[in-house]
Amino acid sequence: MGEPRNYEFAYHITTVLDEAKVPSIHADVEALIQKHGGVITSAQQPERRKLSYPINHQTQSFFAWVQFSTDSDMLLPELDEWARLHTEVLRHVTLKLEAESDKRAIKQAEHLERKAAKAAKEGATVKKTAPEKPAEDKGKLEQQIEDVIGNL
Repeated sequence: MGEPRNYEFAYHITTVLDEAKVPSIHADVEALIQKHGGVITSAQQPERRKLSYPINHQTQSFFAWVQFSTDSDMLLPELDEWARLHTEVLRHVTLKLEAESDKRAIKQAEHLERKAAKAAKEGATVKKTAPEKPAEDKGKLEQQIEDVIGNL
């Protein structure tokens, strides 16, 4: 037990099942999560979807997901066992979601990278369009370079 972690449990339900029973399966998933102290933060009711590839010779399924937070170590194995025991569940996966603070840090880093790239691009543009210095400034610059090399 510790700080609550965020997860998403996504699953496909067979279309062979009577369509009236599909919402009860989703309710069972939510009840199992709440039974183990999980807090449901978001959920999608099962919707009929075309599969990218056949699963058990089926080309469509009812797809649903539930996002929740929990600090229980027993909930994830229970969800996995529940899905394995229910033959109407074709596939399932539990994903650990990033914490909100991690998402903010990633967005901040991406913002800073874009800002630095934009500044570098504008700096390069300024250098390309800057007027050339008079010849006497070039001579002065060459003298300074010679002095620096001589001091090495």
